[in-house]
Amino acid sequence: MDLSSLSPWAPTPADNRFALIALALLAARIRRLTAVNRFLLAAVNLLGTALHELAHFLVGLLLNARPTGFSLWPKPALDGGTVLGSVSFRNLRFYNRFATAMAPTALIYLAWLFDQRFFQEVEQTIPNLLLYIAVMVLLLENAIPSTTDFRLAFANLGSLLFTALLALPFLFPSWFEPLWQAMPAF
Repeated sequence: MDLSSLSPWAPTPADNRFALIALALLAARIRRLTAVNRFLLAAVNLLGTALHELAHFLVGLLLNARPTGFSLWPKPALDGGTVLGSVSFRNLRFYNRFATAMAPTALIYLAWLFDQRFFQEVEQTIPNLLLYIAVMVLLLENAIPSTTDFRLAFANLGSLLFTALLALPFLFPSWFEPLWQAMPAF
């Protein structure tokens, strides 16, 4: 069956805006329905929560934050919500606090890589489109830092300034070009 015959406005499944909107609404409804039960919510979000917490764990390990605990067991939050997962550290310092707290944002890069390659590797069919949407939603939704992540990242001005200084050469490479050219080659 030729998929371009499904709609005159959708030559490929990826261009079918109606289907994308309908699927996004369905995903939002499923998420809202599972929110009433903490364990159902945890089951639906287990893979995403695991990716989110694994990002914290790996960056913390890499930057010497010394992870001491990793949990995917849902717990009630103080505000009445649910904490789906957590990672605890014993060495959060000015040099690793911001990056460790904001580590899940690295999932945005994974989503971008997936977006760039997926339809180059597989045929554009409805099942592949559904898989694409599921993976993109999984990665992007779980790349959003939690309120606890934001609170930890911005609690220490020194950590924020240290991270900003490290990021400057990557954000504004032309400012540092004379410095790079003056450095001896290895």
